[in-house]
Amino acid sequence: MLIPDFLQKLVLLPVLALFAFVAQAQPMPATGPDILPEAEQNCGLTLSGKVLDHDNREPLIGATVLIRELKRAAVADEYGNYHFHDICQGTYTVQVSYIGYEQEAFTFRITTSSVRDLQLHTDTRTLNTVQVIGSHVKSQAQSSELLGGRDLAEARGLTLAESLKSIAGVTTLQTGPTISKPVIHGLHGSRILLLNNGVRQEAQQWGTEHAPEIDPFVATEMHVIKGAAGVRYGADAIGGVVIVEPKPLPDSVGVAGSLNLMGSTNNRQGVISAMVEGNVAKLRPLSWRLQGTLKKGGFSKAKDYYLNNTAFEEQNFSGTVGYTKQNYGAEVYYSLFQTKLGILRESHVGSSEDLLNAINRDKPFGADTVKFTYDIRTPYQDVTHHLLKTRLYLNSATAGKFEFVYGLQQNVRQEYALHGNSAATPAMQLKLTTHTTEAVWEHKPVGNFSGSIGAATVYKHNTYKYDDFLPQYTGITAGAFAIEKWQKDKLQLEGGLRYDYTYLLVKKYEPRTDNGSGSALIKPDYTFHNLSGMVGGMYDVGYHLTFGLSATSAWRAPGANELFSEGIHHSSVAYEVGNPNLKPEQAYNFEASVDYYANRRFNAKLSVYNNYINEYIYTAIQPEPELTVRGSFLKFLYKQADASFRGADLSFDLKLVNKLTWISKSSVVRARNLDIDDWLVAIPADRTDNKLTFEAGDVGKQLKETYFSLGGLFVARQTRMPTKADEDLAEAPNAYFLVHAEAGTTLYFGKQPLEIGITANNLLNTAYRDYLNRFRYFADETGRLIMFRVSIPLDFRKS
Repeated sequence: MLIPDFLQKLVLLPVLALFAFVAQAQPMPATGPDILPEAEQNCGLTLSGKVLDHDNREPLIGATVLIRELKRAAVADEYGNYHFHDICQGTYTVQVSYIGYEQEAFTFRITTSSVRDLQLHTDTRTLNTVQVIGSHVKSQAQSSELLGGRDLAEARGLTLAESLKSIAGVTTLQTGPTISKPVIHGLHGSRILLLNNGVRQEAQQWGTEHAPEIDPFVATEMHVIKGAAGVRYGADAIGGVVIVEPKPLPDSVGVAGSLNLMGSTNNRQGVISAMVEGNVAKLRPLSWRLQGTLKKGGFSKAKDYYLNNTAFEEQNFSGTVGYTKQNYGAEVYYSLFQTKLGILRESHVGSSEDLLNAINRDKPFGADTVKFTYDIRTPYQDVTHHLLKTRLYLNSATAGKFEFVYGLQQNVRQEYALHGNSAATPAMQLKLTTHTTEAVWEHKPVGNFSGSIGAATVYKHNTYKYDDFLPQYTGITAGAFAIEKWQKDKLQLEGGLRYDYTYLLVKKYEPRTDNGSGSALIKPDYTFHNLSGMVGGMYDVGYHLTFGLSATSAWRAPGANELFSEGIHHSSVAYEVGNPNLKPEQAYNFEASVDYYANRRFNAKLSVYNNYINEYIYTAIQPEPELTVRGSFLKFLYKQADASFRGADLSFDLKLVNKLTWISKSSVVRARNLDIDDWLVAIPADRTDNKLTFEAGDVGKQLKETYFSLGGLFVARQTRMPTKADEDLAEAPNAYFLVHAEAGTTLYFGKQPLEIGITANNLLNTAYRDYLNRFRYFADETGRLIMFRVSIPLDFRKS
């Protein structure tokens, strides 16, 4: 439950922010010719043109053209013409969609009435599943991809990290079958920044078994930026950024919603998620949305046995209310994420001998006697995360767009141990309260230049109870950035610079050094500051071909856990020892990409990267376990070394025959410790995922958009393991090949659609272990899993 002062903030902050904004947003007296009363806000400009097929220049009759900023749409007529009237001066994003074509977005600066023809490219992948963001020149030079449409629907019911695995270059770091974190180009944890509905996620994400506290059902699409992105998104974004995007609030009068039901065979998981949204008829700018999800699963099953104590349950809720006008608006968002996750019981043992025996066994001791249940026993973790967001924006035809976002988060993590504590008392509790702000001004385009200037702050305070594994600390970060783009015809150049300052104050008890008894409070503090930068360029040579180059830098200050953690980290079954002398990490990332897009038969993207990280911080497993009163645990020390991460991502789709498409995604990573010229530990193995998809389309009068796919994932054995130092306790597991299949259709009962899908993972029930699963020492991965999903869109609005 929330503490009283936090509850007061939840209630008062959005109310005060909304009142303050409304007071400031009242119409002001005109001071010049560009300021008009709202009722007369009509600049009289026209935007018009044709929507055409890129290859044959034929008009696309009925194409939908949307101006995002104005939320105004038009439909192309019988000649392909579209028209918008009464447009003010400014910069607008025009989004164009048409069945069978790639949805594309174009950015125009409108100073006079303009004629702009919009050309679309044939979409060889129905429903636009996983695709590179944008065609032509993208919004940023770095490699980035989008998860949406069918691929996101097929991942419903999985964790956020598991959902992203269908993107080349993205894998997961797992702790058993229910906990996973995204890994981008071999980097994870605090180096991957998560943006949840525009607010950077601040929780205990430093832990290898601390999964992101985000409900994937809130998202209609997820963006992944691969590589250092410190300029726009701030310090820490060394490895990449995951952006979870909900759909915009509705702007049409009435109530609509959706109901999602899911079930899986392996752990007998059940999921129900519902969303309802509407717009107030008597106050058209006011919209709202409510969403909630319930999940419950029992023991997961490997090929031949159940994984003891791997049940989980999850309850999520979110609500949004927004007031949207063309020139100003406000939004208040609140979400609650609560989960209880069982930890594989065989990972907690009593002695060092038992631990080594458990690692050497083919399967956990007594696995054949474990029966299925939904019960969650010790050890387990109980996590609650609250997020409150307020957003204000102002649009000006002369000055550009200003946006301010404030986020308040509270994360409470409780970890329950198997030994040494009563079931009612956690072995460790961490509570992190965070305040974030961000103010961004997108200035009005000047010639071929457009850009933004912004500032951001992060204040966080962490406390603990029961165990001082992680000390109490207060962290303050402030940063400012500027990004500028120059675009002419098919060439875009961009550059940016950011400065961040971080202050960390730690309070920790340590044994006295003056021969006295007991312990003494120490208060070490740290100050870090540095610059992040980026330059990049993209060129669309035509004929469906785009080239990109980028060079970026980012840095990350060591976290309190890396500096001062000491003791048992129960959920990860580890004894961790920090290093107070760690230095900040500094990353320099170079990337080249080529994109062959929107072709009728073949589309492909190849990106290669080289990421140098000075003073890379990592955990090194020790050869001898740590024996404590609560059992024997693997021991890890925090170390630092210069490192390099090199690799490549390749994805393509090839239409073999009509309706049959081969889709492939592959990635390789090579990471080395440059200080001792050796491989780094815990780096993803080479992998390739291939599938054939058959688009059956409409089957009869009731089945629409029917498809089938069959594929396989091959993960090689990780042979690049350290040999000079930081050696692992066990060899890397063997390579494995998993068969997966998907099928779906939309069933119509009159005008009511019913979307039905089936997803099967590890269809052949293969026994295997994954190198990036922290519990690979103790048990196999999950066996065959078949998920059934039903989605019912509901619309009570008038036509």
